[in-house]
Amino acid sequence: MPLIHQAQRYLRRAIRYPCLIAILIIGLLIAVLMCPLKGVLLKRLVAKYWFQGLLWMLGVRHDIKGVNFDVAGRFFVANHISWLDIAVISASMPICFVSKSEVRQWPLIGLLAQFVGTIFIKRASRREIKEVNGRIYTTLMLGHSVCVFPEGTTTRGNSLAPFHSSAFQAALDAKAKVTPISLKYLDANRVQTDRIAYVNDMTFMRSLDQIIVEKSHVAEVTFLPSIEARSMKRGDVSDMSRKMISSSLFN
Repeated sequence: MPLIHQAQRYLRRAIRYPCLIAILIIGLLIAVLMCPLKGVLLKRLVAKYWFQGLLWMLGVRHDIKGVNFDVAGRFFVANHISWLDIAVISASMPICFVSKSEVRQWPLIGLLAQFVGTIFIKRASRREIKEVNGRIYTTLMLGHSVCVFPEGTTTRGNSLAPFHSSAFQAALDAKAKVTPISLKYLDANRVQTDRIAYVNDMTFMRSLDQIIVEKSHVAEVTFLPSIEARSMKRGDVSDMSRKMISSSLFN
């Protein structure tokens, strides 16, 4: 690697890591100060702007396409590439996520996730899925939007893992519209990159550093047409969502 590129990477680390600590502390203070408030929608709206600041600080430009509808009470499903996906979608709208329980233990991030009402899932057992679906149903019936990653794992962005149809049951029970989202990460030249991917045995800090040292990235978020799923089976809705996301990503 040319010396000038190494110098630029070190400079970005020197600038962005302190800024990251500062923005995380700001997020922590917001969470503590707003904790007594009961309005979760207000908290998610505040979180939306906080996540926009986080993306800006990381050098990630967020390119949103296809949002021309009322997002209240919708069930969103997206392909999953990185921990950054939550930040990117949250920066697009006030929304609730279903996330693995380990996130709750992450320093600061876990607290912020709880702050916006994240629904945590402990394990992929039938009992746990039923309980989580019940919480998703209640959230949707209250008019809030929920986003899940039905692959249940991350990929490098160049493929789609199978979707778990059980993730769609709550949306069918609540008669909510299902809106697929395709996520794609591009480098500074707008060429698709897998440097954002958080896969295999990669550590969180290694993943973060790969983002920090680059000049910039683009997170392309495409909201696809909604599916009227009321009279459909969950397997059919799952298959249709996956095909729509696949078509958006690879065609």
